[in-house]
Amino acid sequence: MGDRAAKRGAAVLRNIREQKILPDTYVITPSSYGHHLFDIRPVMLLRPEERTSEDFLVLGVACGYGEAGEVVRRMVDDMYRATGAFDWNAYMELAEADGQDMEEQMGE
Repeated sequence: MGDRAAKRGAAVLRNIREQKILPDTYVITPSSYGHHLFDIRPVMLLRPEERTSEDFLVLGVACGYGEAGEVVRRMVDDMYRATGAFDWNAYMELAEADGQDMEEQMGE
């Protein structure tokens, strides 16, 4: 989440689902095109069915297009450092495995 969007926290995500007007707010989603990693989309242009769908995956939220670009840059940097490639699915699998390892360690 971008710094400015983080100040509004969960309210931003709730307002997206409730179809509120959120000017200058962007979501980062998995790309709908095969050759891109992510899409940066203005919330104002999301279709109502996207906003309420359980399958609609928001990877990041930002206030302003510049902040959205910065969030994507951080996501790509983290992904490349962790996997050595530009493979979002491999990064998510690695993150999920790390999360499970942490849960197991906490349970001991």
